[in-house]
Amino acid sequence: MPAPSTTLLIEGSFTELADEFAQYIDALRKSEASSSLQSEISPLLQPLREQEQSEAEPDRKQRDEVLKKLVSAAVVLNSAPEKEIISAYNLLVHLVHQASDPDMFLSRICTYLAKPISSSPQFGPSLAISILSTIFNTLAPSDSSRYHVLLATVAVIRQSSSSIAFDALKSQLAAQLPSWLAAWELDADEAQRLHLAIADAAQASGDPELAQTHVVQALQTIPAANASSPEARDLAVRALTSALTHPAVFDFTPLTASDAVQTLRSSDSTLFELLEIFTADTLDAYEAFISATPLASISGGVLAEAGEALQNKMRLLTLASLAASTPSRSLPYATIATALRVELTDVEKWVIDTIRAGLVEGKLSQLRSEFLVHRATYRVFGEKQWAEVQGRLMVWRRSLENVLGVVRSERERFVREGLQAAQAAEEAAQGKGNDKKGGDRRRHNNNNNQQQQQQQQQQAPAAPAAAPEAVAVE
Repeated sequence: MPAPSTTLLIEGSFTELADEFAQYIDALRKSEASSSLQSEISPLLQPLREQEQSEAEPDRKQRDEVLKKLVSAAVVLNSAPEKEIISAYNLLVHLVHQASDPDMFLSRICTYLAKPISSSPQFGPSLAISILSTIFNTLAPSDSSRYHVLLATVAVIRQSSSSIAFDALKSQLAAQLPSWLAAWELDADEAQRLHLAIADAAQASGDPELAQTHVVQALQTIPAANASSPEARDLAVRALTSALTHPAVFDFTPLTASDAVQTLRSSDSTLFELLEIFTADTLDAYEAFISATPLASISGGVLAEAGEALQNKMRLLTLASLAASTPSRSLPYATIATALRVELTDVEKWVIDTIRAGLVEGKLSQLRSEFLVHRATYRVFGEKQWAEVQGRLMVWRRSLENVLGVVRSERERFVREGLQAAQAAEEAAQGKGNDKKGGDRRRHNNNNNQQQQQQQQQQAPAAPAAAPEAVAVE
């Protein structure tokens, strides 16, 4: 098991420190108590002193008896001088860690720290958070006692409404809370209590989005067997009301998947019907519902003051549905104005708000008075949406086939032209070669003819000498 990240170093034996702490408590209580705490624990400390002197194994049950009296009287620590509060609580925590089961004492100490520190109204929350952080870090990560410490810390932050303190805790919750819950092995009630405490602190610190997240997580801890209980119904109404009125919540799937919310179909049918409209319907259906069922009549009027917020959110959701269901991906301003029931001059404002909400992506064309949709969020995804996806995939497939056909034909033409060019080049090269061979052959033949003629001239016999003229003999 991982070791705690903080260790308290306090010198002295258990009996010495317990006696010292009792004297301090008596000094704080002064004349308020009929008998001193030191005199009450003195008989209990005597056997423990003897064990310490003989270096025998301490009797932890005897220690627990001493600690019960010390912790019960420690409620007075919240009135101690500001400079002494942290050191006094650290001493008490050090003593409690020597009990047989520190958890039974730490939870009570955390309860004290969750209450206001009367001696320091201004810095009390900071002092309490500092002490609680020390306690939390002296415990092993898997120690379930950390649960009580975290609860007390969240309670102090909620009471102080300190956004700075909550921001520091928020980062820890985002990174560590899932692993803490798994290590502590909390039951459903404990987990729900923690999530609701965090939600309340987040709401008090001005973070409604995180508050909504933890309300939904608290709702998910309710077992199916308890989904129809009054507590579950109240939590479901709270979660649903918060989700409907929150300006950044557009996905209601986690709510519709909850057993507790599903039971509202019978206990709060109008509220559940409104949830169904926000899940999949449009502004027309919403206004028809409101005309027949005023908001003040729904679940005791929990949405009586939310009329404008609900209508604005419904317009954004309607535009998202309109964009998702448009095959051409082009929405004329007139179509949007009709669907949202707004003036034509206000269309661009609503489109921009819907883009900011992350429901659609696209481009406004003032020249053509249309909204070109690049991406749209499906609010529900059922058989109809699957059919739309299938149709768009078929169009995409045909487009890709056409592109592939063009690429294939161009590739074939390129290869064909390349082969033709190569063949022409080869033929041209062969033609030049033949011409060169013919010229060489002619030159060779001419040379041969000349040589033969020369040889024939050399080999021909000389012509006979002319016969001498006859001499007449007389």
